[in-house]
Amino acid sequence: MKKPLVHLRGGQGSLKTILQHNSTREQLVKYIRCNRLTDSLSILENSGYTGDLAIFVLANLQSLEVEA
Repeated sequence: MKKPLVHLRGGQGSLKTILQHNSTREQLVKYIRCNRLTDSLSILENSGYTGDLAIFVLANLQSLEVEA
């Protein structure tokens, strides 16, 4: 089953749409803020976002300076 595309400019709600579990979401935010991008990609891939889509999501979250 494919993940639905989300509008990343939706603020805080968009990250909640991408990752449903609070602990996973908090870990992803922590890794992005520390520029641990490989670890961030691992979290996204474990959540079902792989390849170019994972990189796209990570780049957008990083450019938006995600908020917890």
